[in-house]
Amino acid sequence: MQTLRFLTLLTATALVAAMAAPAARAAGAAGDRAKAKSALAQAQSLSGAYLAAKSAQRDGDLEAATDFFAQALSMDPTSDLLQQDAMFAFLADGRFKDGVDIAAKLRDAPEASKVARIALGIDALSKGDFDAAIAEFDLPKPSDLDALLIGQLIAWSELGAGRTDSALSRLDTLTGAPWFAIFNDYQKGLIADVAGRPDVARTVLRKVVDDEESARTSPDAYLAAAEALARLETRVSNTDAALQAIEAGLKLVPTYDPLLHLKERVEKGETIEPAVASVQEGAAETLYILGQAINRGDGQQVALLYFQLARAVAPRNPALLTALAGIAERSERLDLAISYYREIPENSAYRRTAELQIGLDLWYAERKDEAKAHLTRAVRDYPDDIKAHTALADVLAADKEFEEAAEALDKAVALSEPGKTANWNLYYQRGIAFERTKQWDKAEADFKTALALSPNQPQVLNYLGYSWVDMNENLKEGLDMIKKAVELRPNDGYIIDSLGWAYFRLGRFEEAVEQLERAVLITPMDPTINDHLGDAYWRVGRTREARFQWERALVGEPKPEQAAAQALRAKLARGLDPADVKAEAPADGAAMDAERAARNNAASDPVEAPGSDTKAD
Repeated sequence: MQTLRFLTLLTATALVAAMAAPAARAAGAAGDRAKAKSALAQAQSLSGAYLAAKSAQRDGDLEAATDFFAQALSMDPTSDLLQQDAMFAFLADGRFKDGVDIAAKLRDAPEASKVARIALGIDALSKGDFDAAIAEFDLPKPSDLDALLIGQLIAWSELGAGRTDSALSRLDTLTGAPWFAIFNDYQKGLIADVAGRPDVARTVLRKVVDDEESARTSPDAYLAAAEALARLETRVSNTDAALQAIEAGLKLVPTYDPLLHLKERVEKGETIEPAVASVQEGAAETLYILGQAINRGDGQQVALLYFQLARAVAPRNPALLTALAGIAERSERLDLAISYYREIPENSAYRRTAELQIGLDLWYAERKDEAKAHLTRAVRDYPDDIKAHTALADVLAADKEFEEAAEALDKAVALSEPGKTANWNLYYQRGIAFERTKQWDKAEADFKTALALSPNQPQVLNYLGYSWVDMNENLKEGLDMIKKAVELRPNDGYIIDSLGWAYFRLGRFEEAVEQLERAVLITPMDPTINDHLGDAYWRVGRTREARFQWERALVGEPKPEQAAAQALRAKLARGLDPADVKAEAPADGAAMDAERAARNNAASDPVEAPGSDTKAD
C-alpha cells in the first residue's frame, strides 16, 4: 500500500533527541533501568542528573529519563533548556500532567511553543473547557500537517462548545494536499454522528468507503470509516448496509479483528455502540489516526507523542493501547508492551490479539515457561482461533519441542479453509516440525502442499530443495529450487548459504566458495555461514583462510552452541579429514540445521517468530 510521506508536526530538535536512539535488548534495558534507578539516589548534582537523563533518553528508557529530569528540575526549576527537554520526555512517556505543568511555562518559548500549546489545548479539552482549547490550538503560521491536526482538534472543540455547524464547516475549509480528504471526511462523519446528524455522517463515511483509492492513502482511516459507518447503520436497523460496510473493510484486510468482531455482533442482533461517543474520544481518534499514518521509520517517535496525547483524553482506547504496545515492542521494552496489552478491556475486539502478543512478548523477554503457559491458556480460551494455535506452535518450536509444535499446527490446519493460498505457511511450519522429528514423509508432503498453494515462496523452495540435495534425492530439481529461492531473495545471506552448502555437499567446492563468500558478505557475523565457508576453503586448499573463518564462527553472534563450538575447535586443531563430504553433515541428518530453519520460519511470516534468533544443533 502506498504510504504518504508526512511532514512532522513537531520540528524541535529537542523532541527528536528526547525520543530517538535505538533501545537496548530487553534484558539489557531492564538491567539499565535497575542501574538507573539505583544511580538516581546518587545523582547529587544538577549536571549529574541532567546527563543521566540524557543518557537514559539515548538508550530509549524514557521512564528512567523522566525520573532524572524530575530530580534535575527540583534543583533548577527555571532553566529553559532543562524544562524543554523534560516536557518532551514527560509527554512521550505518558506523564501528561507533569508535561502540562511545564508546558504552561513554555507556551511562548520559540523552540517548544507548538508542543506546549497543543498539550495545553488537550488538557483544556479533556476538562471540557472547549473555548480555552480552541485558543491554544490556534497556532500562528501552521504548516500543512499542523493545519490538518489542529484544524480537526478545533472542530471537535467547536462541537464541544455547542457549535456544530462551525465544527462541520471548519473541516470543509481544511484544504491542502489531496490526501487531506480521507482524514477530513472521516472526522466529519464522526462529528456529525456525535452531533446527531446521521444523514450527514452517512454521506461522508460512505464517500470514504466507496473510494478504494482512499484505502491506499490511509488504510487505518479507511477501516475506521467502514467500522463507523457499519455502527451507524446498525443503530438505525439497516443491517444489510452495515454488513456491506464491514465487507468493504474486510476486502482490504480480511483478518481485521475489529470488523470481524463487529460483524459477529451485528449478525447476532446485539446493540451496537457508536464509533465515538464524546468530544474527548473524537479528539483522541484524530491524534490516533494521524499518528498511525506516520507510525513508521523516523515518524515513529512523533507518532508516540500523538498516541500519548490521545491517551490523556481516552486512556482505555484499545486501538491506542495496541499502538503504544507496538512501539514498545519495536524498541524492545517488552514489559511495557505487556502492561499496555493488559490494560485493553476484556470485551474489546483487540483483546484476543493482545493475549497472543503477551505470550510472544513473554517469550522474547526470556520468560519462556510463562509464555508457554500463557499461550496454552489462550488456546483453551480461543479454541477456534488459528492464530492462537500458531502462536503456541511458534514458541514450542523455538524451544525445540517440535512434536508438540506439530500437534498445535495440526489443529491450525484443521481449522483452516482448504485450498486457501494464505495457508501455505501452516503447512511449511508443520513440515519443519515433522522434519525435526524425523518424519520426512509427512514433512515432504507438507512442503509440497505449501508450494502448491503458493509456488514462489523462497523459504519453502529453499527448505525442500536443500533437503533433497542433502539426501541425494531429486538432485537437479532440488538444486533448481534453491537457485530459484536465491533469485527471489538475492540479499538473504541464509538462503545463499543454503545454495553454497548444497554445492559443497555435491562436491562442487569452487562454486560453494563463490556462494558462501556472498553469504558472508551479507551476514558477516553468523557462525554457521562462517563455519560453512571455512569448510569450503579447506576443500579448495585455502587452509589458512579456512581456519580464519572457523575462528570467526567461534566468536560469531549469536554464539554457537556447545556441540558446534567443540566441532569448530576440533577443525581448528586438525582441519578436515579427506573423508566423504557426507560425513560433514549434521549428526542428526536434518535437512537443514535448526538455525536456518528458525531464520526461514521468521522470514515466512510478517510477525517474526520467537525462534528467529535461536541457534541450535
